[in-house]
Amino acid sequence: SASPRRTAGEVGCSMFVPLRWLREPPRHLLVCERGHVRHERSRHATCVRDHVFNCRVTFLIPECRKVPETLKSAVADLGEYYLVKNLPLYELVTEEFINTFVKKGSCYALTYNTRIDEDNTAALLPTGKLILSVDKDTYEELGLQGHPSRYSGKKQMRYISTVDLTEATFGPESKKHKRVIWALKEKKPLEFDFLLALQPTVTFST
Repeated sequence: SASPRRTAGEVGCSMFVPLRWLREPPRHLLVCERGHVRHERSRHATCVRDHVFNCRVTFLIPECRKVPETLKSAVADLGEYYLVKNLPLYELVTEEFINTFVKKGSCYALTYNTRIDEDNTAALLPTGKLILSVDKDTYEELGLQGHPSRYSGKKQMRYISTVDLTEATFGPESKKHKRVIWALKEKKPLEFDFLLALQPTVTFST
């Protein structure tokens, strides 16, 4: 019997291969370190603190029948966090957000379900610094000052931009603030799902 004929559309779909599959895999860097958390030169805290786009830490404790109390207390003290969907990035640099959350406590925001090696990502640290890791096209469209990512390789396909929201020169009427708002809201609007943790400063009157 004759085989069924396929239309041009069906042939095109069966032969289609996403462009991402044809490209080389993104450059990555695997670093393994050995140490003890109680040693004065242990780098475990530095590794977690300096990798601002991490949202998960895995503890592997071999031959451990009982989880140490110090680890239990550290996990218990993480506090609550929120998942905010479809939040425009420029909202994090508005005067209202900075005065309400950044300057009156500790605010941590991290883009959710973004791939650090391929997608545009952002992180707001408790120090008040907003860090963007973006591809080359987005970096050029934004026009914000930055530098190549150390993971981008020789071709420099990823860039890092940092904005200090607590800086004295970043006031609501400053040229720098207006420039950042324009870049994130008008020039190249970016929108993400964010994991958001807030720890407002509590003051007691006497």
